[in-house]
Amino acid sequence: MKKRNIFALLFIFLLIASGCGKNSNKKTDKPLIYTSFYPVNNMTEMIVGDTAEVKSFMPLDKQPHLWEPSPRDMKKLAKCDLLVVNGANMEAWVDKVRENLPNLDILTLSDSAELITYKGAASIGDFQYMARIDLDKGKNKIDFGHTHEDMMRVAFIKDEGITGEDLIKKCKEVMSQKGELIHQKETIDLEEGKVYGLEMGHEYGEIFFNVPKSGKWIFISDRITEDLLPYNIVGSDGKFLKDEGKEESLMEGSSSGFDKITYDPHSWLSVVNAKKYLNAINEKLIEKYPENERIYRKNKLKYVDQLTNIEAEYKEKFSNIDKDNRNFLVLHYAYAYIARDFDLFQYPLQGLTSLESPSLKTIKKAIQFSEDKNINTVFYEYGQNPKQAKSLAEEIGAETSPLASMEYVTKEQEENNLNYIDLMKMNLENLYKSMYKENNNESCIN
Repeated sequence: MKKRNIFALLFIFLLIASGCGKNSNKKTDKPLIYTSFYPVNNMTEMIVGDTAEVKSFMPLDKQPHLWEPSPRDMKKLAKCDLLVVNGANMEAWVDKVRENLPNLDILTLSDSAELITYKGAASIGDFQYMARIDLDKGKNKIDFGHTHEDMMRVAFIKDEGITGEDLIKKCKEVMSQKGELIHQKETIDLEEGKVYGLEMGHEYGEIFFNVPKSGKWIFISDRITEDLLPYNIVGSDGKFLKDEGKEESLMEGSSSGFDKITYDPHSWLSVVNAKKYLNAINEKLIEKYPENERIYRKNKLKYVDQLTNIEAEYKEKFSNIDKDNRNFLVLHYAYAYIARDFDLFQYPLQGLTSLESPSLKTIKKAIQFSEDKNINTVFYEYGQNPKQAKSLAEEIGAETSPLASMEYVTKEQEENNLNYIDLMKMNLENLYKSMYKENNNESCIN
């Protein structure tokens, strides 16, 4: 009897437990939407409200362009109803997702925005830049600025006096090689006519090469140096060859004319684009869940109205700033879209400074630049160590101020409970304060 009673009690307990489990599942029986990184996640939550469960596919405190999904992560995606991404080269793993989950519904927000474009890599066998350079024997290097690209292919050949079409033909033959991959901070013994695939860092980077003998060389690269992919050849004395008159450009532009076009991926850093993003999310959700159309439209109007008010406020503020004073210096090349929205001019410091310890000549160049442009603020990335910005600011008699790239969630952002709209307003206010001082030649502003 005791055994029967025990079994009966266990059976009843299991029924109750299973019943509770079914009820709890019903409470969370909502569509599951995954997003990529912070701004995409936050804007999706704005529109969705409580009609679906929104999760981030990747950790929100990680760099989205460096993170790669594991097989376990991919398994999570197989259970979701929608994946929302930024696009424009930002999430390198999206192609992998499409390959593994061809039936997954993916919303790419940048498809609805007007993107800033730049040249990508030349095809195998072609190149975009060719220069005659004067190298001294010993350790030289290639110095990279901010980029979202993975690799740059380069080669060096001895300058034997060949010119014109013959030189281009020879260089194309050399660049037909796939190349040896060289990682950041590595040192290579330079071999003539060998192609090297140089791994590039996100914020900055450097790769060293030992030159066997002083003399003139022809440098070939599949990429031209641009704002979104700045690089310089640095001599054994630590100075840029361009600055020393030791680099003579022979060709800038494609040797084929068929190079792919790539994009500045920071498209979310635009009030104009953000409104388009919110609208794209709204339309996609209505398409998938028409029963919630009223909720989605109401949420969209709420946040679009907030962004429209911010846009109008700062367009008026910046219109009162002389065009000559709408310049700003940044450490992280990420704010071209803000500049475009409000007719501002972004100058990334990667083009002025060489890594963490700029040379005296480079600092003088930055000081002269700041004096010419009446710059009194050096902007660093919100949540990052402002040490480098402060060092340069001291040299040029300037202040420092943060700008949020929002690529990932920072400790400061969490502590202050700031959302996408808060951070956009902070960015615009900090830029405006800086330019107001410059415009009115003031050292501070109330």
